[in-house]
Amino acid sequence: MKKLIFLVLSFILTLPLFAENYDVTFVGLLDEMTDPSFHAKWPEHEYICRQSSSYSRASVDPATASADGSFRPESGRDWGKGWFENHDFDNYLREETNNGQTEYVMFEDNNPGVVLRFWTAYMGYLDGEGGDYIFYIDDVEKPVIKMQNKALVGGTGLVGYPFSYVAPAKTENLTWLGHNLILPIPYARSCKIAFRPYDPTKTAKTHGHYYQINYRSYKPGTKVESFSENTTTQYAKEIFAYGVKLVGDKTLQGDDVREAGGGVLHPGAKKTLTIKGEKCITSLSIQMGSTDISESLGKAILKISFDGEQTVECPVGNFYGIGSRQLPHCTFYVRTNPDGMMTAYWVMPFEKRADVTIENRGVLDIDLKVFQTTYRPSPWDQMRSMHFHAWCHESKKLDCTDKFDYNFVTIQGKGRYVADGLTVYNYYPDTSGINWWGEGDEKIYVDGEAFPSHFGTGSEDYYSYAYCRPQPFSYPNISQPIGDGNKTPGLTVNNRYRLLDDIPFEHSFAFFMEIWHPYYSEMDYAPATFWYAFPGCKWNADN
Repeated sequence: MKKLIFLVLSFILTLPLFAENYDVTFVGLLDEMTDPSFHAKWPEHEYICRQSSSYSRASVDPATASADGSFRPESGRDWGKGWFENHDFDNYLREETNNGQTEYVMFEDNNPGVVLRFWTAYMGYLDGEGGDYIFYIDDVEKPVIKMQNKALVGGTGLVGYPFSYVAPAKTENLTWLGHNLILPIPYARSCKIAFRPYDPTKTAKTHGHYYQINYRSYKPGTKVESFSENTTTQYAKEIFAYGVKLVGDKTLQGDDVREAGGGVLHPGAKKTLTIKGEKCITSLSIQMGSTDISESLGKAILKISFDGEQTVECPVGNFYGIGSRQLPHCTFYVRTNPDGMMTAYWVMPFEKRADVTIENRGVLDIDLKVFQTTYRPSPWDQMRSMHFHAWCHESKKLDCTDKFDYNFVTIQGKGRYVADGLTVYNYYPDTSGINWWGEGDEKIYVDGEAFPSHFGTGSEDYYSYAYCRPQPFSYPNISQPIGDGNKTPGLTVNNRYRLLDDIPFEHSFAFFMEIWHPYYSEMDYAPATFWYAFPGCKWNADN
């Protein structure tokens, strides 16, 4: 008996020697993903966020933008030139041969990190021209993940909805789908993702393969729990529970307090809700009545000041991701209902005071049926706590004669970029099927980069669908409440919420989107951008 007790005690005493104390765990990432307060603080374990994509490798020098922006082909499709070259598919980091088979490397990181978002559109897979996506983690030669492309990204081969899905769910042609995987895939030392086509006679330029991979790189020394062949089985219950949390209703907690107002707002009038103390707003709900709701969505301006500093100024329709049309959509951070109720679940901390204002800048009365915040006590951390920011600006009848990079926002300060929405009205009357306003790529510069660390493959790809499909859709991180302006004249609204792929910046951030319209037509163009930043942040609101 004494010997048995001794052996048990010896085993217990040796447990810490074998247990790994991780800074970043798989379940911890799922928790971050479903915690609305996560973005409101500077990361405890610092990281940078970047993107690897199939953007055209001919786009090498921004200096060519002026010279080549007005390029017109003599006939056929306009593929652009120079900085705006548009062959944004089948471009890889390099080609390799492993075990006698050709693989195209799509992504590689030699730091501790996490793959956060894997988007792809692939023309060939319905014809048997697909292939496997292969994840090599921590320099191990045997793949941790090896799976048919459409089963892994957008399918249920690794994990199902809401971590894997296609957008839109239904379309005219099954190849016109954006395939999405947003399950975090962490790695302790390194990760490489490759595409291995089934048909080895196909070259890299015959697959029509578009992709975007967003990832975090942590500082060296950060201890990360690597994804393994057993991760989805080991954590099946957690994946299910956090999936439910990702799409479920956000029931108010018992300690949430409501601050409500309302009534009729005449033109020029304002209504303000004031909250004092060390707290955080947990939701903001608005429901409006008007003889012209589209007018009111654009002319009711939401303004919020935290601790004496105004950080939010945005039309209500753009703030809630619906533009000028009362439409339903449901994401993790924003929901709008058919009855006109709009609720945002951004967590907005402050140290002393918050003033939430609705101002009527229109010519019609607005009936504020609901104007309500919920809040709770929340300690302000001088080293990590940040204020919420939102800003929208609009270009009416934007001239698309030449291609150019349109500035969504430029920020000076320290913070985390977390979301954006884009409202477009396409005026050109053509309905033949090529009236697509969004061929342009996103270009994101962090902390003064000379070349963007996020260079995309098309506006609809950035918003995680594909081939300019008009069907409405809503998922936790993206939505298209309306797509009437995709390929036909009309309104389109696209939204992207960065659940884990937020972009931290130490001193500056600049987001541009290429303007690319096949008919060089005019359009109304209004981006709304959302970020957290430390007090004193500046942006181009006055430009």
